[in-house]
Amino acid sequence: MRRTLIIFKAVTKNWLRSRSGLFFSIMFPVLLLLVFGAVFGGGGTSTYSLFIQNLDVDGTPTPLSEGFIEALNSTETFAIRTIPGDVTDLRSYARDVLGPLGGNIRVLAISEGFQNDMLNGTLKVRVGISYSTLQTVYEYFEPFLNETERMAMQQGIDQMGQYNASLPDRKASLTLILDASDQSSGIVRSIVMSVANAFNYELMGARNIVNFEEEPFTERQLRTIDFYLPGVISAFIMTNGIIGVTTNTTEFKRRGIIKRLSITPLGKLEWILGNVLSQTLLNLMLTAIIIVVGWLAFNAQAIPDIFSIVFIFIGSVLFSGIGMVLSGLIKDVEAASAIGNAIAFPMMFLSGAYWPVEFMPDYMQTIAKALPLTYFSEGLRSAMIYKYTEGIIINMAIVSVLAAVFIIIGSLVTRWKEK
Repeated sequence: MRRTLIIFKAVTKNWLRSRSGLFFSIMFPVLLLLVFGAVFGGGGTSTYSLFIQNLDVDGTPTPLSEGFIEALNSTETFAIRTIPGDVTDLRSYARDVLGPLGGNIRVLAISEGFQNDMLNGTLKVRVGISYSTLQTVYEYFEPFLNETERMAMQQGIDQMGQYNASLPDRKASLTLILDASDQSSGIVRSIVMSVANAFNYELMGARNIVNFEEEPFTERQLRTIDFYLPGVISAFIMTNGIIGVTTNTTEFKRRGIIKRLSITPLGKLEWILGNVLSQTLLNLMLTAIIIVVGWLAFNAQAIPDIFSIVFIFIGSVLFSGIGMVLSGLIKDVEAASAIGNAIAFPMMFLSGAYWPVEFMPDYMQTIAKALPLTYFSEGLRSAMIYKYTEGIIINMAIVSVLAAVFIIIGSLVTRWKEK
């Protein structure tokens, strides 16, 4: 045990002396958290630029078209800019207004005759509903009516049908122009369609008969940034273990330190345990710093509990074990760094650490299920956010088994006696 602590102190001091190691182990994840928090978790409402051209009546706005624009504006989602009615090239006009910094082009064109078509279309729908309702009432009560009542009611239904058929079948037209490369196009389209449907239902006098209520999944009032914290922590515990251990151990080989250690009473297991303890300390420091930064900068509420700390320790063992396997197979420092990066960074973005796995295509979800970081990040999120005991236990069991496997393989491939 004493020799393990000596290795722990030596490896930790070596890491503390490395400026690049300090940056990529601590500062880089903190900077990444600040970027994620500012973009996705700052608590503000996303606003999308939207250009609108209103051509309702000879290019002149009408109460209905103005009311529709006001309904869009009331969502507090759009920064609306007006395009004059005499502009024909809407895309070029929007691009010129956006200026040299560019931006996504989103244009909504309200067609000529919008108000007239809305009124005529709404009238036809209302009359059609009344006609259909009369037919249903007649079919239901017809057995209870006498001949005179039947004839009178049938005559009224026929007249209503004739009137309905005489009405023009009009539909107001909206043209939405979106850039295919705009990642927000689906959101913008959905909001515009929702507002248009709500506007349409209001004109028809329809009302909702389904009461929609929303309840939070967790009892705590968490924000978006809280869901990024476990992802950032787990991703950089993984990179610190794989890249850090692989690079440092390979560097020790190059400098002959491993060769000198092999003639001491120190054993391979003590060497591995010393590195694991050093990684655990580093990862606990990383977690504490990220939690403090999240709390100070974004008022984050996700706080690690005992399960989270245990998870961090097991994750440190797992990814240190992977680093030991790689360092045992690779001699060259540059190759070790390249291979470590080639493994760590794709895993970081394919595992669901930063976004749900469900967002990815099916074949990438299959890949994610084969990555150890997927279970580590999901387990840490279950512990810090959801407090989901079953998820904690299942993921912890998977990570523990993988940790044992890689530590054993790492001890087998580590060459203690250098040739």
